[in-house]
Amino acid sequence: MTRREFMGVSASALAAPASARFRKGICATIFPKTMPLEEQFRQTRAAGFEGLEIPIGDLLPLDTGREQAQRLADAAQKAGVEIVSLWVSAPLSANPLNHPDPEVRARGVEALRKAITLASWMNCGVLLIVPGRLGTGPKFQYGYQETWDRVSAEMKKVVPDAEKARVCLAPENVWNKFLVSPLEMRAFVDQFRSPWVGAYFDIGNILQYGYPQDWILTLGARIKRVHAKDYKLSTRAEQGRFVDLLEGDVDWKDVMAALVKVGYRGFISPEYSYRPDDPDYIRRISAALDKILAMA
Repeated sequence: MTRREFMGVSASALAAPASARFRKGICATIFPKTMPLEEQFRQTRAAGFEGLEIPIGDLLPLDTGREQAQRLADAAQKAGVEIVSLWVSAPLSANPLNHPDPEVRARGVEALRKAITLASWMNCGVLLIVPGRLGTGPKFQYGYQETWDRVSAEMKKVVPDAEKARVCLAPENVWNKFLVSPLEMRAFVDQFRSPWVGAYFDIGNILQYGYPQDWILTLGARIKRVHAKDYKLSTRAEQGRFVDLLEGDVDWKDVMAALVKVGYRGFISPEYSYRPDDPDYIRRISAALDKILAMA
């Protein structure tokens, strides 16, 4: 994107109402794990959301065939729901792209290729990627530099597939101790020199070690999708806990202003888990997200 194009997008975004700039998505984690996707689509729309994010796993296996994938895409369309993204978290957790064994990394690359194909069949434009972790808890496993080098090399192998399918590869800022500053995420994305590699930005995940508005302004047009979570910092160091939207320390007004400034026009999807004791939870999340969008 040229500077002229970027400024044009920003100007049009500033002129548009919040309802036109942003779309309401929700993550499938809000539903019971056994609920069929067809029913998830219906409940997504009934709760006031336009899109659903779906993890690749039990309900949507990586080896889902084209016919079944297209049936699900048709069911989503019939319900008035867009498939916001597919999460490749589980396949890459089993076969991380930063693993020292090239055979493990090769399986991760193949999983990405299959996910790209699956996304194209389902009319989904973005894959959420967690390419690897440096360790688990206090246990250190893989070095930062080798993780950067391995993940970069393996992802470059599938960028042509993503470009051909018109599916964006988007690593997310998660607590994997990798890409922990906006400058690193920006540099990581930019090295691929492709509009089909971007950033999947999680607002709440950042607050433990940064500020979401700063990340947004640094990443700019590289942001392809946004997760909305709130986080409550404690009074000791940076430890805290995730809380419901509008109950934490995220400065939502500044965050929305930053998204407007960089010209983001797309889905903002709360990421919360199913609460069997609270049948109205999804509607309360929807109402809270409406209040957040109204701050723009």
